[in-house]
Amino acid sequence: MATASELILESQIEALRQNAELHDWKFEQLDPASFTLGMPAKDGSRFTTLAKCDGFAARPPAWHWYNPETKAVDAPRDTPLGGSFFHSAGVICAPWNRLAYKGVDARGPHDNWTIGNWMTIPETGGTRTLAAMATRIAQELLAAFTKRMG
Repeated sequence: MATASELILESQIEALRQNAELHDWKFEQLDPASFTLGMPAKDGSRFTTLAKCDGFAARPPAWHWYNPETKAVDAPRDTPLGGSFFHSAGVICAPWNRLAYKGVDARGPHDNWTIGNWMTIPETGGTRTLAAMATRIAQELLAAFTKRMG
């Protein structure tokens, strides 16, 4: 029998899948707690994320940059830069990205955030669902993206 956390994650992923269809994003669920999501950038190129949602919602997902052809994770050529959201360290700078926490990932720019209370960190804003996170990434790719890291 599924746990409450598993059921919540399942419904969040289903809502994201439906949202992806509406926006013509490329969505692929890899297992019950991870998926890839491809979205366009303002220059017409596409970027793909690999989200690992184990432990959601007690801790935020890990949003990696992903190359669906080579299966490379967080390679500079697959990583967007621009604004403060697409951080120069190669991670999405948001409390809802586990990789933004220095205690989780050495590239993480924040040692001033506590991962256990990620939903109450002011910079989280209303971005607490997987669909909202994906929408924010898509918005930033269309607005703030300037170049590839590598």
